[in-house]
Amino acid sequence: MTQVDLLAPRDPSAPVQVRVPERPARAAFPLLAALGLGLAAHLLTQGAGVGLNLALLTVLFGGVGVWGAARKGAAPSPEGLTLLGVAVAFAVGFTLRGVPPGLAALDSLGLLTALLLGAAFLRFPGLSGAGVGHLVGALFTAGLRLAYGPLALLERFPWARVQPRQGGAVTRAGIGVALTLPVLLVFGSLLGRADQGFGSLLSRLFTWNVDGVFQSGFTLALWVAFAGGLLYPAVLSLRPTLIPDVTARPRLGLVETGLPLGALSALFVAFVVTQLPYFLSGGHLPDGLTFATYIRQGFGELMTVAFLTLSVLLGAFALTRPDVRTGLAYRLLNLAVLLPLALVILSAANRWRLYTLAYGLSEIRVLGAAFLMWVVFTLAWLARGLWRGDVRHFAFPALLLGYSVLLGTTALDPAALIARVNVHRQTASVTNDLRSSPQRADVLELLRLGPGSVPLIVANLDVLTRGSATGFRQVVIDDLHDRYDAVPGLRGWNLASARAHALVRTLPPRSPNPVRSSD
Repeated sequence: MTQVDLLAPRDPSAPVQVRVPERPARAAFPLLAALGLGLAAHLLTQGAGVGLNLALLTVLFGGVGVWGAARKGAAPSPEGLTLLGVAVAFAVGFTLRGVPPGLAALDSLGLLTALLLGAAFLRFPGLSGAGVGHLVGALFTAGLRLAYGPLALLERFPWARVQPRQGGAVTRAGIGVALTLPVLLVFGSLLGRADQGFGSLLSRLFTWNVDGVFQSGFTLALWVAFAGGLLYPAVLSLRPTLIPDVTARPRLGLVETGLPLGALSALFVAFVVTQLPYFLSGGHLPDGLTFATYIRQGFGELMTVAFLTLSVLLGAFALTRPDVRTGLAYRLLNLAVLLPLALVILSAANRWRLYTLAYGLSEIRVLGAAFLMWVVFTLAWLARGLWRGDVRHFAFPALLLGYSVLLGTTALDPAALIARVNVHRQTASVTNDLRSSPQRADVLELLRLGPGSVPLIVANLDVLTRGSATGFRQVVIDDLHDRYDAVPGLRGWNLASARAHALVRTLPPRSPNPVRSSD
């Protein structure tokens, strides 16, 4: 049936034709591939930690997605391949580094979003020129498809081709057996729990653990569903996002956008002026403020200000008429906001520097520095686009900058970096204008960072536990044995954990009655 544009004028006497929504063609490959990927994921992860298996799984997911797109005759887009490569880089980071908990959560989020967006745009180029709204809509759509994608694969499977022929006794018997097994497993498990004697009879008849079968089956189903949610956009979907790219018609002139931007610029200038006495005093804190108060009530708020300013500038650009955007007055107005904002960010960086000089490094301070770097790079990229009057190529590079900062932070091995800095501050008795007495490294906090800190802890164990309560050294040794005595399996192999395991084997044995460090 011929499709008619509902917005176009039509002849009143002509019959109304309703546009029928397009649907993906039926295909067996996506569902079969999801079943295979789910089984592979289950076998690689069951009873194993996170390590080499994650890298293998990510490569498998990406490779099958690219293969499926190629089978449909679609050349993979550069943006999709780039995002899938980013996901593989995150997975390799989990294989080589002992990532601290906070950074591990961010890396996991980066890996998942890179996989989702890479699958969504694998057959659809153009993400590099998409706006922020389009990118957010695509990510929202990818999240929805992760939920309903497996159902779509089931619905689009060509079931008519696999229906048993009349008289096909073997095929019908196979289907009957497949339907019988889950019935027996479910009801047999319930009846076995209801009566101990019947349960013993079942345990003699079947050597497997029914609870284990159910748990394995549930985990396998989750992995298959996850694989289906990734493969649906990569292979079957007709568009990368369900959210229409509706761009508001820019109507505002220089006065309407100039007043709020000018007020924001004046506010930033006033803040910078109040900071001048502090900078001119040589970096000493204002009276009545502690370092903790100064950093915790300052750095986070200043980073929020920088992030919100980025959003305000993008929103103002979208609402301003094109003829105003390219004018010199509007470009200077953006510059008037960005220049004092740079000094505000410099104030935030200085607060981070002071707190680090006074108290050393921690995971939250490393993550704060990483976020600061991303904000600086992103604002610089935005300033370039605003000056040229074109921000169409802002969103995708900003996303890649965020991924790059996370990957760079992981590559630095923050657990080892934090341990190295803090242990050095204690062993070298570091003092400065902000700290008159040397600081002791918290060995328990270093242990919580993961295997990356173990080499520094083992090498400086005597120094780190000297002067502590009696038996504390043995407590630390017992904690190390608890964490790293187990031999890492091949599936969950991690380079940092393997090194930690080898080093812990050189320590004295655990005590007969160990006391955990968390007790």
